[in-house]
Amino acid sequence: MEISNSITGYQINLERIKNSLLESLRAGQILQARAITSSRNQQVQLRIGNLEILAQTQARISAGESLTLQVIKASDPLQLRVLLESSARDIQARAMRAALPQQTSVAHLLNRLTALTPIPPGNQANPPTQLLTQAVTSQHVAAAQGEVAAKPPAAALTAGSSPHSPTPAGTADSRLQSVINNLLQPQDATKLWQTIQRVLSIQLVANEPPSAERIQLALQSSGLFLEAALASGIAPPVDLKRSMLELLLQLRPLLAAAQAGQQPQSLPAAEGGLNQTGFLAELVSNAEGSLARILFNQLSSLPGDNANQQLWQFEIPYRQNEKCDSFRVQIEQQTKQNKQGKAETVWSVNLDFALETTGPIHARLLLIGEEISSRFTAESGETARRLEQALPQLERAFTRAGLKVGTLSATVGSVDNEPRPRFALLDEKA
Repeated sequence: MEISNSITGYQINLERIKNSLLESLRAGQILQARAITSSRNQQVQLRIGNLEILAQTQARISAGESLTLQVIKASDPLQLRVLLESSARDIQARAMRAALPQQTSVAHLLNRLTALTPIPPGNQANPPTQLLTQAVTSQHVAAAQGEVAAKPPAAALTAGSSPHSPTPAGTADSRLQSVINNLLQPQDATKLWQTIQRVLSIQLVANEPPSAERIQLALQSSGLFLEAALASGIAPPVDLKRSMLELLLQLRPLLAAAQAGQQPQSLPAAEGGLNQTGFLAELVSNAEGSLARILFNQLSSLPGDNANQQLWQFEIPYRQNEKCDSFRVQIEQQTKQNKQGKAETVWSVNLDFALETTGPIHARLLLIGEEISSRFTAESGETARRLEQALPQLERAFTRAGLKVGTLSATVGSVDNEPRPRFALLDEKA
């Protein structure tokens, strides 16, 4: 038996003993061990349960030290790994390091699904945000009545959501239907179709003004609070992370079926010759990347070491015509002392987006007491000029809201729209 430490590289080799406890272990199990002696001459005596084992190791272990071990490989030889105690910040940093290279924009997946998914006729009268509003409002009503909404309302799921809905002839919209119907039973295809429609419903659309209510609904359904809602006993009816998880769990068996060769690898030429395996692999990759982005936003929004500071980071999918983009939002609350030595709350909002008509834009709003300031930075000179021309209109809107207007500006500059961690993920001290 050997125990490895993935962080330090130390290995602990244990003598092989026939024992029912050791032979019953399975990968992933956690064991508690205690050092009977200190390590000396690369040897240490360990106690695991009622079993004492002589181990060989280069690690420094003191007598009486407790070790947490995880089973890595249950077959002969049994392999264990030392799990070191980590701070919450260490765990957060490791999770963010894992999610950072995997993440992709949620808008990329929504564009892929929209381009290959026909809009059911029954949903044409119900824009995506209307369905979202109906679902979240239903949740609030249920909560007020002491009920838990376990499922989204039927209007948001079933209106025209049959996977066999007719599609315009000669378009590429039928390709996704063909793949689903080719690999799934009708009832399973219907469930997947409903999940896809629910994912597509969680986006703002250009012909609906982004009011405060819609922004609030977008925040609530962004996936940021899924686990908190589940812990409180409420399953959010419309939640981006929950919907993405359901979509991924339904897409993976489809991909496995295509890879196993249970169905022809490509559709007939009349259907565009779509390669099922490549098509489904791309969808699975997009869904995994979207989930990584949501997880990264959640990790970035965890409380930090500063009790006077809290940040929330999320994305709002936004559809304009046939293209979906994302607005990346950071809302930060800080408590500071003003010049008079009194505590005051400072709110700031950072908004990053890149539309085809504007190019990359970064907007920052700062609210201190009743005074608000804003700064816009655009990579396009024309966009910066248009923003500057609109500043008087923005000032009047702030004034109507009862706010004192500070500094308003619009300039040309470099804009980085990629999400970044709030703190360094690498320890520079060796």
